[in-house]
Amino acid sequence: MEEQKKRLEFRGGMLGLLMPFAVMLAGILYLSISGKALPMAFWVPTLGGIFIALALAKKPADCAECLIEGIANKTVIMIVVVLIFAGMVAQIMKTTGLVEGLTWLCTSLGVSGALFPAIVFICGSLLSTATGTALGTVMSLSPVLYPVGVALGANQALLLGAIVSASYFGDNIAPVSDTTIASAYSQNVPVSKVVGSRLKYALVGAAIALVLFVSFGFMTYEAPTVAAEVSANQAKGLIMLIVPAMLIFLMIRGCHMMVALSAAIVVGLVVGCTAGLMSVSDILVIDMNSFTVGGTLVNGINGMMDTIIFAMLMMSIVHLLEYGGLFDALIEKIGPMTNTERKAEAFIAITNIIMNILTVCNSVVILMLGPISKRLLTEKYNISRDRAANMLDAVSCVAMCLIPYGFAPMLAFSFAAGSGAPVDCSLFDIVLHSFHGYGLGIAMTIAIITGWGRTYETPAEREAAIACGE
Repeated sequence: MEEQKKRLEFRGGMLGLLMPFAVMLAGILYLSISGKALPMAFWVPTLGGIFIALALAKKPADCAECLIEGIANKTVIMIVVVLIFAGMVAQIMKTTGLVEGLTWLCTSLGVSGALFPAIVFICGSLLSTATGTALGTVMSLSPVLYPVGVALGANQALLLGAIVSASYFGDNIAPVSDTTIASAYSQNVPVSKVVGSRLKYALVGAAIALVLFVSFGFMTYEAPTVAAEVSANQAKGLIMLIVPAMLIFLMIRGCHMMVALSAAIVVGLVVGCTAGLMSVSDILVIDMNSFTVGGTLVNGINGMMDTIIFAMLMMSIVHLLEYGGLFDALIEKIGPMTNTERKAEAFIAITNIIMNILTVCNSVVILMLGPISKRLLTEKYNISRDRAANMLDAVSCVAMCLIPYGFAPMLAFSFAAGSGAPVDCSLFDIVLHSFHGYGLGIAMTIAIITGWGRTYETPAEREAAIACGE
């Protein structure tokens, strides 16, 4: 690994290393601002970044190998596989009429479209806290609740922003979340202590978000346009609630995501066919006249391909940044500015945000910054380890809520587009309405500036941490 880092050099030095990512980011931002932020559109600036990387690399063959390694990374492969299976689950629920059944139920109960985004945020926050998975929450809620909300007259971007916000609420505080565990163990502090100390920040952020979801819900609400078409006959689709319910149950039990999604696919197909909501012939459709293949499972996979290809291309460029030494250089340049506690925490927060923008993988960023945070906050200023862990986790969740090309916003958009409901918003619109990111960001900014929640490590705690193998 180290040997490859040393020989991966670019013309122009660090500027040449940054150029491919800068081209990709500039293209994505342009598409986002112009209202054309679609995963498939992101392919072009990302490919442009890859071409520039190969042109600027002093050893193009080594650069090509690094790009391929980025695509072949285990995390990327896992994301691709999960997206494929999640796309099939979403298509099954769409084909069998679950959305229409839920729309009929909400209309019958008089659920307001104006309050629906706030309801989605609350329910999603409970789900993400129980499961500890941001992407799992997005995959569970988006294909079902988005079209229901649109049918009730809720604002599209607000609905998707509520789902993204809810997913990162639990990602921040759930004891079983990968970011919670990574932040706790990187600072040698018990998970229970970390969760207890960060609740105040998370709840303040959630309170701000909830007020905004209610306010914007009423301001953007439009009278339902499809509710009149929903009849009691469509209530039979509610039987398919067994699919997301089982998926949520398996995730809460700690079942591997791929196993849980596989079980949901099988159960969904069996229940859908048995209940007469779909036929066996719908599962796979082969047209030899036009040489095309379709059907529920194939269509579900195809619906995820835009996001899958962008994720693979993007992560190849991210891999270049890691092996080009950017992160080490960043920390070396900014580190000397941390001559006060407040500046040290601000440095960790700012570096955290930058690295999340560059990698779009908060758990990896937490692990990378963990040793630096421990050395800078705990060892230099004696700041408590749970506080240091909170700086890592909460700020990373803020960043992931607000990055247009992050996996949660892209997944939410992809599932919404594949649900059959209209999608007249962009990824940029979604992150503009991810209010928990803003609320939690406000809470953490106040905490850094005022010292709210900043505690210090006692000599006994220090000795205990060393005894535990710091």
